[in-house]
Amino acid sequence: MPYKRGGKLINILIGLTSLIFILIGMLHVFWAFGGSWGVNAALPTEDNSKSPVLQPGMAGTLFVGLLCFFAAVLLFVQLDLFAVIPSSPLSKWLCIAGGIVFLLRAVGEGKYVGFFKKIKHTRFAKRDTAFYSPLCIWISFIFLLASFI
Repeated sequence: MPYKRGGKLINILIGLTSLIFILIGMLHVFWAFGGSWGVNAALPTEDNSKSPVLQPGMAGTLFVGLLCFFAAVLLFVQLDLFAVIPSSPLSKWLCIAGGIVFLLRAVGEGKYVGFFKKIKHTRFAKRDTAFYSPLCIWISFIFLLASFI
């Protein structure tokens, strides 16, 4: 049965963003269980330092991974891809909340993350400006788009 919500392009964009969330969630689970690939570029550091500003533990990293999986499912629910979980006003409002959260992440807290960070020359900061913050803008857009279908 064809999708009932959104157009083909919107469904593809939302579906691709869900897959990005699944990949990011898998990466967090990998890190939570001791994996180290990419972790040095994923945590903010002080200027001229290699030690991360925060050292998330296993539980925190798993929690972020689970949130990523939840975000993927939420987007699929909003597209009505799960027969057992229909889209609802709750899924719409959760998409709006997700859009706001990721927009705030892209703006940043002023020092380490986001487009308006003060520390800009660390490995993380360069990747944040080039990749992580633009990805957050994209995710914010997709969540808000999904809330209107």
